[in-house]
Amino acid sequence: MASGKLSARQKMINMMYLVLMALLALNVSKEILKSFFLFEQSFNAAALNIDSKNAATMGAFAKNMETSAKKTKPYFERAQGVQKEAATFYKYIDDMKKMIEEMYDGRENGPNSPLIAPDLMEKHAKYFTENKKAKGEEFKSKVNDTREAILAFLKPGGDSAKIKDMSLYNEALEACQLHAEDETTGVNKAGWIAENLEHQPAAGLIAILARLKNDAKTLESDVLERLAKQIDATDYKFDKLEAKVLASSNYVMEGEAYEADILLVASNTKGNPEVKVGGSSISVEGGVGKYSARASGVGIKTFSGEIVVVGPDGEAKPYPFEAEYQVFKPTATIAATEMNLLYKGIDNPMSISVPGFSAADINISAPGINLRSQGGGKYNAKVPGSTNGEITISASLKKGGKRLGSQKFRVRSLPQPTAQLGGIPNDGLPKGKSSVMAQTSILATMGAGFAYNLRYRVTGFKMIVAYKRKPPVMATGSGSALTGQMKSMIRSAGAGDRILFEGIRAKEAKYGFNANLSPIIITIR
Repeated sequence: MASGKLSARQKMINMMYLVLMALLALNVSKEILKSFFLFEQSFNAAALNIDSKNAATMGAFAKNMETSAKKTKPYFERAQGVQKEAATFYKYIDDMKKMIEEMYDGRENGPNSPLIAPDLMEKHAKYFTENKKAKGEEFKSKVNDTREAILAFLKPGGDSAKIKDMSLYNEALEACQLHAEDETTGVNKAGWIAENLEHQPAAGLIAILARLKNDAKTLESDVLERLAKQIDATDYKFDKLEAKVLASSNYVMEGEAYEADILLVASNTKGNPEVKVGGSSISVEGGVGKYSARASGVGIKTFSGEIVVVGPDGEAKPYPFEAEYQVFKPTATIAATEMNLLYKGIDNPMSISVPGFSAADINISAPGINLRSQGGGKYNAKVPGSTNGEITISASLKKGGKRLGSQKFRVRSLPQPTAQLGGIPNDGLPKGKSSVMAQTSILATMGAGFAYNLRYRVTGFKMIVAYKRKPPVMATGSGSALTGQMKSMIRSAGAGDRILFEGIRAKEAKYGFNANLSPIIITIR
């Protein structure tokens, strides 16, 4: 926007422009908010798997207490302490999550749906920062204190556990992701509270709470497993085994292969299990079944089978599994970030993406258009001609390129800017003399509704005062400002006199476009 002293009306126009630009960015914001919800769901799903693993570990502790209580007891008691500390933290996070949800009227349709107001942040930002960030510091301390409380069960001393040094503690600390600490190096030094609590929208904060809870569960699992290993509890003594299907991706392009690793958690290391899918055995490598199926037909596909394990008693026991994946047809998403047409001679910002592929995997062709990449799937399109532009998108796959989609955009010439006297609209209606005298310059504007930020500056004009009862007077100005003579001429005008500004010339700052503007005619009321 223009610098210098602005009229109240011009300031309002500037503000309307900023609001417009914010509205134009809403499509991106909605996608980000949706991503936060998907991250939350992903963390919650991962937490369920960790809970199952922790339950199996504690089941192994209980089993060992029955057979080897003396050597198991100190590690079992430590494991119970770990779970107690973790449960306290989980309740703290759940209570915090409930409070944040209530701040913004809850969720749309039950606990597994998006927030009603995912983009708001004022209430929780105030909550965490008021009173010298008291609640933010409390939260931060809770995260760090919980980490240290859980890791403390890997330190030596205090019981008969055979933990002689700090190696277990140091290894777990290095692997731990549960941290709430300010950065001391790099460019981001805003602080952990500001970055993770204050400046996050509600959906982002809920996702962060889910991540912290997931990090704590991962730490709990890691510490439990390290304690169990001290008594050989991770050998095949578990009374509960769970089949797992780990796919590299649950989304597969039609015609490509779906690949998955099928394995048994805490599997028998003494031999490979037999893995069957649909009644047929598949290859097993290192205890992991290798499954591959060619995707055909769009939609959700399911498969099932069983893992057959020979137990310590020599008896084969099957563990069934079931999984699903989704097959989709690849499509290109092409959108002009400002509007669905291209203007000649200027940079038209565009976003081009293909689901399932990074920007580096996409080749773009645009006949008749100068298309320059800005990185990250962003482009500037400049159209020299007047024909419709067509963009052809192809994704670079391992087996060769493939046309994924195209889109045509209308090409239009830029509209001419409109001249006006200061903040007075050029609408042909009579104006009060005082309001006319208050103006100091001629402006050239594209109007508040124009999406692009083109800045025209008036370079010259003529002013004529046509009096009702005496001959007209003319003055010439260079630049946009009214001269002293012109201001004097306006002061001498009376009711019914007409003030004309003609021969108005303007130049655009970035592209150098020259424009001859329509005259301004003002009748003094």
